Amino acid sequence: MGIFRRNSRKQANRIAAQLEELQSQLSSLRKDARHLTDGLSKTAGVAMDTAEAAYQGVGKWTSDNVDSVCEWGRDQPLTACLVSLGVGAILGAIFLRR
Repeated sequence: MGIFRRNSRKQANRIAAQLEELQSQLSSLRKDARHLTDGLSKTAGVAMDTAEAAYQGVGKWTSDNVDSVCEWGRDQPLTACLVSLGVGAILGAIFLRR
């Protein structure tokens, strides 16, 4: 019987050591996951700021150039019609492609 008790104590000690190691690794994994989440949220915030700045820049550029495009259309109506037909044909080919 003494043999079985020694083996069971060794196994118990080995299992306790493995459990402690697993708990340590789990704690480390939690810290790494928290660090990754923080980094991801910061990166997403920067991406949102960049996208918002680009959106506002395009809006400003568009509103600044609407008058010049309208004036060009009034000065050269035939060319404006041909350009709009070409753009419409290209967009139609892109969106109606099956």
